[in-house]
Amino acid sequence: MRFLRPGYFLTAAAAASVLLVQPALAQKEVAVTLGQISGPNRTTKTGVSITPSNAFAVQGSFGKMVRSYKLFDLYGEVNAVVSPYQSFSSGATAVTKDVTAFYVTPGVRLKFYPKKKLSPFAVVGGGAAIYSTSSKTIAGGTTANSGSSASGALEYGGGLEYRGSSKMSIRFEARDFYTGTPHYGVPVSGKGQFNFLVGGGLVFHLGGK
Repeated sequence: MRFLRPGYFLTAAAAASVLLVQPALAQKEVAVTLGQISGPNRTTKTGVSITPSNAFAVQGSFGKMVRSYKLFDLYGEVNAVVSPYQSFSSGATAVTKDVTAFYVTPGVRLKFYPKKKLSPFAVVGGGAAIYSTSSKTIAGGTTANSGSSASGALEYGGGLEYRGSSKMSIRFEARDFYTGTPHYGVPVSGKGQFNFLVGGGLVFHLGGK
């Protein structure tokens, strides 16, 4: 798909930066969440399955309110996720041993019923995915194709926030990142993959509203 080309994420980043240039007194939010990424099962060109482990992930985001409506607030958001280690198992022993993933996805967030204790939200964005794969194979040898690779990334998801105080909320969320394919060490079928994140953490509210 064309949007998975690395250059396309610059358009999304530029659009998000315009949204974030708002008056200093606008409501701002900084969120830190911990979660788990479950990657997709892939198949080599010869039909052998590649199964990823569930991987730990840390996510941080900065959002600034662009406009407030009756039922929801509109935020511009910059979101970043790092998953430092995800291993693979496969009958194809030439597959790379593990991968590190990093996603940066500027976008927008709709927070519904923002004055209530419980506020559901939806997010969508686009940016970049950077993968770094091990030079070691599952069998302990050296991969034929490893190292860093980058592609565009499409992000979408949603969740729920519980407002504990005027300064802090608890957030539970799920996001999906559709990206290009990292170097698996062997040719794989398909050109993109979904990376599903589930997690929870804290949101800190800054500025006026």
